[in-house]
Amino acid sequence: MRNSFIYIVFFISSFTLLAQKPNLKLKATQSKYENFYFKSPQKYNNKAQKFTISKVVFSTSYKGSETKNKYQILVTGKVNNNEERILYNAKNIDELNYYKNIFNRKYKKVLLTEYSYFVSSKKYYDTSISVEF
Repeated sequence: MRNSFIYIVFFISSFTLLAQKPNLKLKATQSKYENFYFKSPQKYNNKAQKFTISKVVFSTSYKGSETKNKYQILVTGKVNNNEERILYNAKNIDELNYYKNIFNRKYKKVLLTEYSYFVSSKKYYDTSISVEF
């Protein structure tokens, strides 16, 4: 009984060791969005750089103090292994839906541009989305 138990434990442990390969190969993750580029005068010598997108969020919120809705598009990803986030404010729900449809269909190139500047001591950001079909 004891010998059979030892054989069973040895048999099971050998299979589990063989099942675990020490050199697993990881697949490169494919981005859902291709041909996205990032450009900023303050970064990357003001040249368009490949933008690998990890997440796109379309959101809307209500500003009670201004009694109006706010529509936003947040694009998060990496440019040259640096994390970048771009927040774009759409004017209305139609513009938000327009960009949502563009992100889900074929396009030739999308350029996300961010520009920051100071007015007195406060920093402001201008963002734009350019789509080439």
